[in-house]
Amino acid sequence: MRLIVRNRFALLGLVAVALAALFCAALVPATEPLGTTDPGTVRPDRAVRVCPAPHDGSDSVLAAFAPRVGRDDVGRLRADVGDEISEPGSVWLAETGGSDEPAVLRAEGSLASGLDSSQTTVTDDGVTEVRCAAPSTSTWFALPGGSEQGAGGERNPHPMDGGGAAEPWVETETLTVHLANPARTAATVSVDVYTAGGLSFSAESRGVSVPAGRSTELDLTELIQQSAALGVHVRTSTGRVAAALLAEHEGGATGWVPPTRVPDERHVIPGVPGGEGARRLFVTVPGDEYTEVRVRVLPAGDDPEDELVLDVPPSASGWVTLSSALAGRAGTVVVEADAPVVAGVLAEDSDTAYPAAVDPLAHPLDTSAVLPFVPGGTDVEVVMSALDLDAQVVVTPIGVDGTQGDAVHVDLPAGTTRVVGEDWDLPSEEGNTFRLELLEDSGPVHAARILSTRDGWSVLPVPPAPVEVRLPTARGSMLGIVP
Repeated sequence: MRLIVRNRFALLGLVAVALAALFCAALVPATEPLGTTDPGTVRPDRAVRVCPAPHDGSDSVLAAFAPRVGRDDVGRLRADVGDEISEPGSVWLAETGGSDEPAVLRAEGSLASGLDSSQTTVTDDGVTEVRCAAPSTSTWFALPGGSEQGAGGERNPHPMDGGGAAEPWVETETLTVHLANPARTAATVSVDVYTAGGLSFSAESRGVSVPAGRSTELDLTELIQQSAALGVHVRTSTGRVAAALLAEHEGGATGWVPPTRVPDERHVIPGVPGGEGARRLFVTVPGDEYTEVRVRVLPAGDDPEDELVLDVPPSASGWVTLSSALAGRAGTVVVEADAPVVAGVLAEDSDTAYPAAVDPLAHPLDTSAVLPFVPGGTDVEVVMSALDLDAQVVVTPIGVDGTQGDAVHVDLPAGTTRVVGEDWDLPSEEGNTFRLELLEDSGPVHAARILSTRDGWSVLPVPPAPVEVRLPTARGSMLGIVP
């Protein structure tokens, strides 16, 4: 019996010593994490993209492309429309005209690496396109509101309107957000609208349930009245959704608004088309303080213009005209602010387009991008800008069967914008895609694609489509097991 008692006390002592050691370890500053390893890279082998149903039932083409990196690259790309393919390097196409359901693309293996996809609709009234989105917990948009007047009755909250009073106003007549949930579990979504007068929402826009494998649409028109500028935030509290925003304007112009970057203190918006018509920048401040926003325009083939300054109230949106600064030239807009903001541009002529902020092509991993599909009979231009460093990009057209055209080498001195696309050797009359590749030692490049016909145009930002992504650094420490 005494032996048992002694062993019990010994056991208690050992437990006490162990707990003390763990507690002391928790007090040690974590300046030198234990078990740190260098980050590695991996090729993605799973990808999901969702494109909304065509907005008017017109003939539409859904396209996807993943580049071939190695000789033995294989995989699988499938959807509920079109044929399945098993090798990268050629353009996957499917007809979606008349469909009233979103299209879900699922890619595996090498077809998930460097993947990009889009849906294009060309009609007698113009051209609309939308990039197929990956499901996300947060998506932002910036665009004009439903009224020329602000909430307080002001026409333009920015005093330096650069002659904007003479511009025709483009009102958003109806605004609809399309939500799709391709996952096997339900998602709960809320949509916040930041107007010139502050945050706007309704009972119908909060806590929206999107069941697994289902989609829904929300009409936001009632939330955008009496506002000259809008920021729209789609967020989930559970699950993820692919969000797309459709804006219909007075006069019949209709277009998909590309998502813009998450709130940040600096944004770059490439691809503002040249020509006549209105060019306006819209800025949203999601924070709780007045924010000063500084705007620079880099016109193609010319020196940067003087800086514009815009003050935006907290939890609200504002706008400023860019028409005077651009003077009919294509260009890139650089936005810098004292606090995180969201930004986007409207370009209006015979049609509407929405240049949006985008991440740059940059070393070491984000060095390649895919321009969405260009149907036969449409014209294409690429607007590229280098800000702080000289840059070099190679643009290669690729036909629907994978045939490559002649590559074009583009030099971008620091602080300049270039528009390329004339006299390209396009390998296919049925349509082509394009791959952008940043050369070694090149600085970052921001890019956007302008697609046009005789009757209209659209603009899509070109984000990086890397074939490899970085793995997070693994850190091991006893701190992880101490509450």
